[in-house]
Amino acid sequence: MNRGCAIGCILLLIAGFVGADSISSTIMCDGASWVSSSVIGQGQTYAAHLFTTSIASIIRELQVNNGKVETVSIADSSGPMGIDEYSGKEGNQTSAPNGCVFDISENRTWRNDEIRYTGLMKSGLYTSARDLTSSETSATTMINGTGMILARASSQDQSNETTHTSDVAGRLNMTERIIFGGED
Repeated sequence: MNRGCAIGCILLLIAGFVGADSISSTIMCDGASWVSSSVIGQGQTYAAHLFTTSIASIIRELQVNNGKVETVSIADSSGPMGIDEYSGKEGNQTSAPNGCVFDISENRTWRNDEIRYTGLMKSGLYTSARDLTSSETSATTMINGTGMILARASSQDQSNETTHTSDVAGRLNMTERIIFGGED
């Protein structure tokens, strides 16, 4: 037992030196649960709110490392469940110009990506994975149950605008993969 505690403490110390923030949680309940988390970084935002009632389980993983945000959320409830998950990124894709600090470069490109899922379910399973990196914003979402889900996604830069919406109600089984700003 003492050896396990010592190894656990050493691993926590090593994780502290890596420079990454990490949150993991597992909740099993026969009642009500409400979980919320957010990350606000330079040019990127992630926020999630989930609630469940009745017999439910919520598994969540959130990692922030060197400007990269990765999340996984799994919520399974035999009763009502609420979902509100948002990720967004905005920023310049070119480096700052050399020379005068007050000079505004005409060659700078900007990008704005947003992905949001909102819903209220009578019962079901909600699974989501999000990645926010310097070059990409992505979301993989799988939902199976009864209820209503609203999905909104958009990406804009100086030459393109892409939008996506999904509104689904009733008994549903949906899977969506959204990638903005991937490899050219």
